[in-house]
Amino acid sequence: MIQLQVLNYILSSGDSSFITVNNLSSKHFSEYQNEFLFIKSHIDRYGNAPDMATFVAAFPDFEVLAVSESPSYLLDELFKDYRTRNMAETFTKVRKLLLEGRTDEAARVYSAGADALSQDVAITAVDLFRDTTRYDDYVDRTQNLDKYYISTGFRELDKAIGGIDMQEELGVIMARTNLGKSWISLKMATSAAASGLKVGLYSGEMTERKVGYRMDTLLGHIQNGSLMHGNIGIQNEYLKYIKELPTKYSGSLNVLTPAMAGGHVGVGTLKAFIEKYDLDILFIDQLSLLDDDRKGKTLPDRMSDIIIDLKKLQVLKKMPIIAVSQQNRTKNEDNSIDTTQIAGSDDVGKYATWVIGISRDKKDETILNLEVVKARDGGVGSKLTYCVDLGKGVFTYIPQEGDEANPQMSDTEFMSRYNRKAPEEPYEEPFR
Repeated sequence: MIQLQVLNYILSSGDSSFITVNNLSSKHFSEYQNEFLFIKSHIDRYGNAPDMATFVAAFPDFEVLAVSESPSYLLDELFKDYRTRNMAETFTKVRKLLLEGRTDEAARVYSAGADALSQDVAITAVDLFRDTTRYDDYVDRTQNLDKYYISTGFRELDKAIGGIDMQEELGVIMARTNLGKSWISLKMATSAAASGLKVGLYSGEMTERKVGYRMDTLLGHIQNGSLMHGNIGIQNEYLKYIKELPTKYSGSLNVLTPAMAGGHVGVGTLKAFIEKYDLDILFIDQLSLLDDDRKGKTLPDRMSDIIIDLKKLQVLKKMPIIAVSQQNRTKNEDNSIDTTQIAGSDDVGKYATWVIGISRDKKDETILNLEVVKARDGGVGSKLTYCVDLGKGVFTYIPQEGDEANPQMSDTEFMSRYNRKAPEEPYEEPFR
């Protein structure tokens, strides 16, 4: 019935855009394919749908109906009808192939059916001259900016790039091996959880226990080596911290490892992780340890698939995703860092909203630099220097000449921006 209603709507209203804008094709009209193709051919040739008299002359048995439903209702029901039919046909084919023992072919048929459904989306657009709701959004941001941005856990980085966008962020932390990128990512995740958010962390390499010890070091400044090696001398301090932890912070840090997911973790698994724990933000440590659900043949293909699927997931869920990535061995003549040095695929840098590069001082490994390589909303080129003690989870900012030109926000604006409850730890005073 819905196919008949849609055809009657198009013919009676003359709304040919209903077909073109929504990407409708004969697959959506299994019971009226010839009728649909006649209308589509008329639109392609003359630029408009045929009137009812012309159409009925060609199809005298067509049932003419008065349609009072809205276009959006008709479209939703038409897509629902197509999905139901497509799923039934796909499951029938898959069942037959499985009974015949052709499992690989069955998987391909199922995947193709799922892809076809995911592409069946109506196109909608917004006229920015007439839709001025963004002004209301602006007013809300002036009063409740903490709903839109959260802190990275690094005060100076927040001032440079504006923090983490709660709806449109796909951030990448890039560094070579053993420079501290997992620590930086976890510090961001811990800060978000301590501020009251439900945080997810995919740890492709470390166990949940090791991640937990690092979190305890960052929050409690308890010597990480003593936690890892079981130093009895810190037991009382650690017990006090552990007892206070569940009530001291209102957020959560949920860790997922490959072992918890049967060894395979792709973007589809991360989507289920987000939905099961109703996450506010997701961290990934690291991109190279994710599986490609689309099974690309080469490393660049796999990394491209993963980052594109992550971007789609970020847009779908309207939540920030922050990923750690390896840096390749290429070098620029001036030793600067750029997005071409992200290992795996150029698409990682292309789809990221910001990229933070990490480097260490060759003469003093306690000196760590965070460099804003890419930032959609500004701050590119900012280079922030810290003295780090990863054993105690302490990052002490070291002001550099020219720093005053880097931050986009003043101290006053920064203090008013982040209203969430911050971790209860003293802020390290910068070196003077």
